[in-house]
Amino acid sequence: MLKKIVCIIGAVAIFILAVGCSSEPQKPKLGVSFGVGGATRWVKEKQFMEDRAKELGADITVRFNTTDTPKTWREDCFELIDSGINVLIMIPRDLRQVDDIVDYAKKKNVKVVSYSRAILNPQTDLFIGYDTYKIGQNLGKHLSERVYKGNFIVLKGDKGDFNTHFLYNGANKYIEPMVGTGVNVILNDYVPGWSADTAKEMVKKAVIVNDMKLDAVLCPNDGLAGGAAAAVQELGLKNHVIIVGMDAELAAVKRLVAGTQDATVYMDLKNMASAAVDQAVALAKGEKVTANSEIANEKGEKIKAYLITGEMVTKENIDKILIESGYYTKEQVYGNN
Repeated sequence: MLKKIVCIIGAVAIFILAVGCSSEPQKPKLGVSFGVGGATRWVKEKQFMEDRAKELGADITVRFNTTDTPKTWREDCFELIDSGINVLIMIPRDLRQVDDIVDYAKKKNVKVVSYSRAILNPQTDLFIGYDTYKIGQNLGKHLSERVYKGNFIVLKGDKGDFNTHFLYNGANKYIEPMVGTGVNVILNDYVPGWSADTAKEMVKKAVIVNDMKLDAVLCPNDGLAGGAAAAVQELGLKNHVIIVGMDAELAAVKRLVAGTQDATVYMDLKNMASAAVDQAVALAKGEKVTANSEIANEKGEKIKAYLITGEMVTKENIDKILIESGYYTKEQVYGNN
């Protein structure tokens, strides 16, 4: 009888301990898949995400994939989902190869946040990125105010990137009305893989077949702007060519100082990366996400979005926007490194 009582007491104790343990809040588990190129911004954003997750007490596993070797970014996504995460934050390399990833995540009860590059699967829980249409408008407006006539080149970025089309459509609102009124667009094309080297060669070929004349280049990121600037230098063009880009990469900011690039766009990457982690943690806890907009796919299906806009940076306001904010130091911008 005593043995039975001891056994019952032991069983009750185990039960109480089990209930107590199961009632403890579980740490949110986040997985992040960067399927990106070599732009320096991604390294910063990875660190911002990791720092914010630590502040919030969330577990975070980041796969940073720039080469698709030894594993592809798609394999990273599937492995992260299978690892028991609550939320997948995805920066896809190819927007045309995400549906099966999202479907698999949903089968595993994993929430999906697309970051920086919007995916159009309606099962996506949230998109966090730039207001790319507005940024495109700002780039086009800046260019149209600086150059009224001459030969223009429009580089559109990679065709498979959702942002490419929004940036182009925004910029084109200002560029298209100028065509035929003194502006001649000698090249208007996509740049596969956002390759700066490809952009450089595209610019060189277009200028060579158009009497070595070029007045302005619109670029949707600073990598392509760097390629365009290199093309202008290698061609030995004597006139000042207005080049605009985006991302406020340090190399681009140095070009602003040197006068070989006219403008870039600064986005508060820390704010955006931190917001991604904040919203992912909310999703993991079953809480409501913060959305200030929405995007729609070709079928009109809506996806919640949290969008941020950027600031135009020129040689005149580098100190105010980039140095006073602590994004870069004065030595980084004006030094010889």
